Amino acid sequence: METKYIKKILMTGFSGTSSEWIVKKGTCKSLILPNDKVLDPEMVLAEVSLQDYKYIFSFGQKPNIRDKLYIETAARNGNRCIYTDFVYDKLQSALRAENIEVRISDHAGTSFCNALYWNVLEYIRDKELETKIVFLHIPFYKNMTSSEDFCKRIHKGIENYCRGALTGKEI
Repeated sequence: METKYIKKILMTGFSGTSSEWIVKKGTCKSLILPNDKVLDPEMVLAEVSLQDYKYIFSFGQKPNIRDKLYIETAARNGNRCIYTDFVYDKLQSALRAENIEVRISDHAGTSFCNALYWNVLEYIRDKELETKIVFLHIPFYKNMTSSEDFCKRIHKGIENYCRGALTGKEI
């Protein structure tokens, strides 16, 4: 991806998980989070305050899935819900173009993934930032049939999405 676009994209993943591995394979700014419901969002928000990111792609791992990716559309806090304003249908198309099975979900879980998503979505909303965040659940490393290929296809789909979105050209 072109250098001027890379600076506008942040990828996050959780330490010791398949999400860390995926994020480290990317060319964008990466932030590896310590699996702490308080520190994880604090670290992301500190980074967002330093740099004007257009997109944040946050990755987490989801048990019991194989060779597919879930795009999470919402975070929950009790009976409250915040939906992302990320244009995820275009991301879904870009990932499917790379032969990745993609599911849309509105349940980011009940632990670290959801806590991170909620806090960052709330911050973006409250500060009226133009930054868009999307949370992506991927399989555990052992549930990827061809992990290197799966990783390359995820990054290619994200790259194609960003290239189109950041240049104003449709995918």
